[in-house]
Amino acid sequence: MSMCSRYTRLYPLGSRCVPCAKAGAKRQERKRQHTRSSPWERGYNTQYLKARAAILAATPLCAVCYSRPATTADHIATLSRGGMNDIQNLRPACGPCNFSRGNRTA
Repeated sequence: MSMCSRYTRLYPLGSRCVPCAKAGAKRQERKRQHTRSSPWERGYNTQYLKARAAILAATPLCAVCYSRPATTADHIATLSRGGMNDIQNLRPACGPCNFSRGNRTA
């Protein structure tokens, strides 16, 4: 066990006391939000929103796992790799399938 110099609380070695850990997490979140560009700047414009609505209305199930309802439109060729917001480049996906894929190609 170790003692926090700011709050004089005990905490396990290799970690921080709870108030210090929460304060650090808040600082990191503020920094992340400040440095990340807006969805519009990242390419999620009106064309994407219209295509997303059409995709989700046409197909209610995730095109990756076929077990959960589709809640997002997944880019087959990602925007950061030159993909477009065309309806041919989008497929319905549930949140876990879409977010776990990240920037990788299909």
